[in-house]
Amino acid sequence: MVRTGQQRSRLLPMTGLQNSSAAMTKPRIDSIEIQGFRAFGKKAQELAFGSAIAAIWAPNSQGKTSLAEAFEFLLTGQIVRRQLMASTQDEFADALRNAHMPSADPVFIRANITAPDGSKHSLSRTLTADYAKRQDCQTKLEIDGKPANEGQLAVFGIHLSQPPLAAPVLAQHTLGYLFSAKPQDRATYFKTILEVTDLEELRAAVATLESGISAADTPEWKKLDGAIAVEAAKPHIQYLTKSVPLSSNLAETLDQAITSVIAAAGASVPTTPAERLTALETLLAERREKTFPIDGFKKKALADWMAPAEIAWEELQTYLTERGKVDEETRRLAALFREALSIPAIEEASDPLDCMLCGTEGSLTPERVAFIRTRVSETETFQSAEKAALDVLRAMSGKLSTHGSAVSDGLPRFLAAGAGVRRAGGFRVSRIRDLVGADNAALVDRWLACARMLARSKAKITRRIAQLTETVTGLIEDPDTLTDVKALRDSFDGIARAHDDFSGRLEEYQSAQTALLDVLAEVVDAASDTGGWQDLVDLAGDPGALRAALVGRHSQAALKTEVGKALSQIDKGNEKVLNDKFGELSDGIQYWWDLLRPGEATFFSAVKPRKGARRTVDFKAGLSVHTDRSGAKLRDVIAVFSQSQLHCLGLSLFIARALHEGAGFIVLDDPILSSDEDYRAYFKANVLEELLAAGVQVIILTQDQKSWKDLEHRYLHRNIDMFQIAMIDPADGTSVTNTGDDLMAMITRIEVLARGGHADLRKQAGELLRNAAERFCKEALVRHRWANGHPNAALSDYDGKNLGQLSPQVEPLMTDDPSHPGKLRSLGSELNPAKHDDGIPPQGTLKVALGDLRHLKKKYLS
Repeated sequence: MVRTGQQRSRLLPMTGLQNSSAAMTKPRIDSIEIQGFRAFGKKAQELAFGSAIAAIWAPNSQGKTSLAEAFEFLLTGQIVRRQLMASTQDEFADALRNAHMPSADPVFIRANITAPDGSKHSLSRTLTADYAKRQDCQTKLEIDGKPANEGQLAVFGIHLSQPPLAAPVLAQHTLGYLFSAKPQDRATYFKTILEVTDLEELRAAVATLESGISAADTPEWKKLDGAIAVEAAKPHIQYLTKSVPLSSNLAETLDQAITSVIAAAGASVPTTPAERLTALETLLAERREKTFPIDGFKKKALADWMAPAEIAWEELQTYLTERGKVDEETRRLAALFREALSIPAIEEASDPLDCMLCGTEGSLTPERVAFIRTRVSETETFQSAEKAALDVLRAMSGKLSTHGSAVSDGLPRFLAAGAGVRRAGGFRVSRIRDLVGADNAALVDRWLACARMLARSKAKITRRIAQLTETVTGLIEDPDTLTDVKALRDSFDGIARAHDDFSGRLEEYQSAQTALLDVLAEVVDAASDTGGWQDLVDLAGDPGALRAALVGRHSQAALKTEVGKALSQIDKGNEKVLNDKFGELSDGIQYWWDLLRPGEATFFSAVKPRKGARRTVDFKAGLSVHTDRSGAKLRDVIAVFSQSQLHCLGLSLFIARALHEGAGFIVLDDPILSSDEDYRAYFKANVLEELLAAGVQVIILTQDQKSWKDLEHRYLHRNIDMFQIAMIDPADGTSVTNTGDDLMAMITRIEVLARGGHADLRKQAGELLRNAAERFCKEALVRHRWANGHPNAALSDYDGKNLGQLSPQVEPLMTDDPSHPGKLRSLGSELNPAKHDDGIPPQGTLKVALGDLRHLKKKYLS
């Protein structure tokens, strides 16, 4: 694929004016200090990085991998080798703390970081608990001395990648991870680093929505299926499975189906829709009756129990309160007094009147009439409260009567009828068992058990209703007998509990009846040739419910279709985005591959999702017989790549990923261990130059001393940092030596030895000085070759050459002063005795030779 420059810019090195900006917008490591971590001992070791490139050499088993894992551990708090290499993770128990470290000494890794904005920060991770057999390690991360978490590394511009390869650290055990990972793990890894997991989440959400949309088989839909099975009705109602008619049209459709069924049964067809529906019901009952009176299972829906409102109890309590305020004699005479005051003559009397009851002359004086008025006034509140209480009691009585009828109506017909009526109508358990057969005996047994429990529950609530009705009736007849509102309320609460029990039993019974009736009705309808009739009757009885079911069913089906289309579009869109993203990544990997292995007939072609599979990502290799790679055959890299090629592909992928994610630094542990000479040369000459040009800090660890030396001289112009690590004493752990500017380090050591007066020290200084002169010659020759178009020239080209062989090649290059060739020549002659046992150079000779070498280094190697 051909990608635009903008697409490639995140994966390929930047050039020109972008280089300086890249260096300023990426984080870099200024130094790292390690104590007690794996091979490192109790004395902290520090590596300071003054350059964008560092090379660290160590033989095997000296702590090189521990150093690489220190970078990884600092950033992630883990070492990935435990996850990738251990057959069981408990094999890494106690693996992080140096085994020889005193338990009181801390294990830590510290680093100084320069953030993209140029600010300086410190980063520290301390081990608080090592790996255990069933436990991960525990650590404390600090940024600038304050507790932090990995997410806060973003302050440095450091963004961890997808686990397990989260840190920008490449080691031998991680090179092949993606070639051996499970398909889903590989796909998840790539989709995460390409930042397309949100697309997957969107698709998963829509797919979940689609799976949750189902056209529910409502009772009405099931009945429609049953009605369509009626041959005479099918032509009229089959279209309902595909469309929803208007309400008026639906009623007409159902009536047409009923008309056809009646006519097909040979019965007379009535003139109106209502009469036709009744005729079909009657015809169905008659036919069923011949086989079994299935109507005996019918019942009405149980009405809810409505307890008296709170205000009712308040009214009764008010009545009791007001009654307590008026004595019984006053309450008894209150009615008589009211009647007397209703007589106009008494009401308007201003003079004494004769008593209407006893005839006593002049006994109803105005004073006595006023007294009567007072007594009546005192009982008005009571009378009002009594009237309200009686209204409440009458309402309670009516509620009890209504609910008693509702409970009876809630029973199936066969239970409401007496045993004699059931037998006379043919509703017998033995007949049911015969019809459903022995295979369904359990259904009959469950139905019978539920029916018995329902009957007992009904008897209980009926008894409670009768008892409470009697109590309330007595209170209505004589309100004075009401003494305790709470007792009355408790009785009503007992009715509520009995109702809940009855409702629960009815629900259990209904479940058992439905299961039995599904079988029994099918047998009865088959025997009476009425299959589906009841369904048609039910639908015609409530066409509104059928239409609502049709609307819901067709809406769900339409929604499912639309969501399916949307999911298809999302898949197409995701595929395009993934292809673009993977194409961009493939371009980056191929770019680095071509730098490492240019012009090979077998080459990396692409990494991409397998067509038609969302969880499989393939690495493809191209095989071509043409130099321009035309007509290439694509194969899986696992099948055709050699180990060296897979190694190279792993490195290319790592670098492409690091640049894609904006890594400011990468750590490479033996990136050239298993490769051939050409691969090493291309890596040193091509890959590193491009990485440095992209503003990436590169830290290389290697066990190959020749490559280490070559890196030193190739990148002298970048002031490469050079280190050696060694484990001289396991008890002390790995130590680090800065060997930057190797010739200068040799001269400094010679100065120390030359100042010593002992003959052995002078002899050692003479040997080292001759070695330093040889090193000067090698560096001068390499620089000369670089200047003359041989960029691959390296110090290792002169391994095995001594000063006598090197000096004649260098002298013609020393043109700054005619004395310089002689000074170089004299170094060999004056220092020869130090190489043999026949003499030791005097101290003065050493000092003069050392001064000459310093001068020549300054002139020709600065």
